[in-house]
Parts: sequence; structure tokens; C-alpha cells
Amino acid sequence: MVILSSLWLYFAGSFFFDVAHFALHKFSKSQYWILRQIGYLHEVHHLYFNRRLKFNNRYLIQNMLIELPLELSCQLCGTWLGYRIAQAVNLTGPGLLSQELFTLVTIFQVVRVLVVAFLEGRDSNHKSYPTVVPKDPNSFVVGPQYHAMHHVDPSSYIGSCFRAFDWIIGTSCSIRSRRIAMTGSSGAFGTALKAELETDSPSIIQDLKFGSEWTYKDYSAAIPILQDTDILILSHGSKTDPMTANCTSAVALIELFKTHYRPRPGHSSLFLPEVWYVGSEAEVHPSPPGNQVMKAYTASKRAFARHARKYYDDEQILYRHIVPAAFRSQMGWAIVGPGWAAAVTMWWIRRGARYVPVTYTGFAFLGFWKFMYLVEKAA
Repeated sequence: MVILSSLWLYFAGSFFFDVAHFALHKFSKSQYWILRQIGYLHEVHHLYFNRRLKFNNRYLIQNMLIELPLELSCQLCGTWLGYRIAQAVNLTGPGLLSQELFTLVTIFQVVRVLVVAFLEGRDSNHKSYPTVVPKDPNSFVVGPQYHAMHHVDPSSYIGSCFRAFDWIIGTSCSIRSRRIAMTGSSGAFGTALKAELETDSPSIIQDLKFGSEWTYKDYSAAIPILQDTDILILSHGSKTDPMTANCTSAVALIELFKTHYRPRPGHSSLFLPEVWYVGSEAEVHPSPPGNQVMKAYTASKRAFARHARKYYDDEQILYRHIVPAAFRSQMGWAIVGPGWAAAVTMWWIRRGARYVPVTYTGFAFLGFWKFMYLVEKAA
């Protein structure tokens, strides 16, 4: 109980700071002078550790005298509110959350900030990565990779210790100013997904058109676009020659992207290049008995899943595996439309999901365990 109570108090303190943190970033872009001045209280921290993940000692004193006291005061206030909430629901007292534990947590927070001050703000969550921020190994706790991405894109990755705030408001992904290339962008799902992406202000969304930029026998015309791409989205698919359409071509395009990707100059080059592949719940459930078309389609999706599992662990790219249930398209009728599927896809991705279950059946949730623990990686 002591451990749970301590975690609750620490979580409450960090969550309160995350709320203030988000507000300060909004204030810094306000049209009102007074709000911009308030936002500057935190902006000095980003001037000290900038978007290129470099320290600028010109702002060292301001970071020490403005940012650190601001962060500590928010954490202490949040911890106090967490304690008051526990009191309100009768979770304080002997054997529960005690006054002594509350005092110990506040002392720990003060000591932690003093240690950060002693280190001149160069603590474990503020690391310089010269070429690219490595893949984040954590799921809920904020580590140096996650926080580095916040400094590269201050509008995203807001969480300071835990990701709960980012999960709530959808800021665990960065699309702004990134270059996107899509296959299948004229299809039902591709069109809807493109509309969703445009609301996040990417730099450009380029179409990789089948028959123009690539064919099953020649992918060379796609190379110039792939060189100028940060996020490759593969949303093409077919029930005609499904193994080539859904598996072989996707692997070929991903390998070309990995080979020819060129980061553009600037801070955005610090993000890993991303690949998003639109799979299917056919990876999870069996095809209808006697339906040879669906049997071949299912086999193609399951064949690519082996490659997908390999790409999921690839340190060179950030791979996202999108697993939608059936939606209305030229491939068939379903109870939901492509707009719903695209909106749910982006809801998950904005919350940092790399396995993206777009489902009304529940199969995709079951598919996560199969994908992570049962699917054999391709060689």
C-alpha cells in the first residue's frame, strides 16, 4: 500500500505539471502579450535545451532560476491535490495514505529538483542525440527518448514522468511538418486517412501511384519520392493477385525506403523515419470456408505479418501496424465506412500506438497478442 500511495502522489504531481506544461506552450503562441510572457517562463527551458537537442549555456541561469522552481511548484501543488483527493474518498489514515508519506514524497520531489540543479539541468531525461533519437523502449514511463522528442517538437510528447496526459489529449505522435508518402491514397481508406492527416499539418502528402511511380515489376520511379519522405504509409491492397499486392510489393517498398531515405536538414531529421502498413483482421480470424478469394487474401495478409513483426523491432524505423476490421470500399460492403476507420486509426496513433486496432469486432485486440508473441519474424 505504501508503494501504491507513493506512486499516486508522484503521479498526481507530475500530471498537474503536465497540465500546466501544456498550457504554457499554448500561452507562448497566444495573440495576447500577457499570456506570451507567462508562456516564456517555460520557453526558457526550450531555449536552454533546444530543438536540435543542444544545450545553450546562455540560458542556463534562466533555466535554473525560472524553469526549475516553476516545475517544482507545479509538482508540489499536484501532490497536495492528490493527497486532498485521497482524503475526500477516505483513502488516508493508518494503513493507507498517511501524512508522513505525503511529507516524504514532497521531500523527494524537492531533493530531485536540487539534484537536477546541481547537474545544471543535464539530467537523465535531457540527452543530446547527434543524428537521430533512438526508438523509445518504454510504454508508459517517460524516458530520455520520449522527452527528447518533445524538445524536437514542443507541441507533442508533453508528459514529464508518465504518458497519461498525452494519452488523454492525443499528443504522443508528431505529424506536423513531416513529409508523408502514401500508396492507395485514392482508395476509400487512403482518401479518408489523407483527410485526417491533413488536420495535423504535415509538410506534404505525396501520392505513390501504382502504375506511375511503381509497378509490381519496377519500383525505381518511387525512389525520388521515398528519398523525400519521413513517413511511408502503405494503404494499397487487392484481392487480385493478393500475395504480390499485399505482401511482396509492401516489402519491396519498405526496403527501398530504408535504403534511400534521406533526412532533410533541420531538427525534424532527429525523428526516426516511420512506416505504417494497413493490414486486416483477416490476420486473426479464419477466412470463410469455401471462399477461395478470401483464403488467398488471408494468406497474403498473414504472410506480410511475419515481415511486419520483423519491422516492428527494427531499430532503423518506427513501424506501425494498422489492423482494421472490414469497412465499406470497392472490396466489399461493411457496417462502418472508411471515415470511421481512418478516424479510429489516427485516434490510436496520436496516442502513440504502434499496433493499431481499428475494430468493432474485437478481433484486432486479440490479434495484438498473436502478433507480439506467436507470429514468427521473417528472416
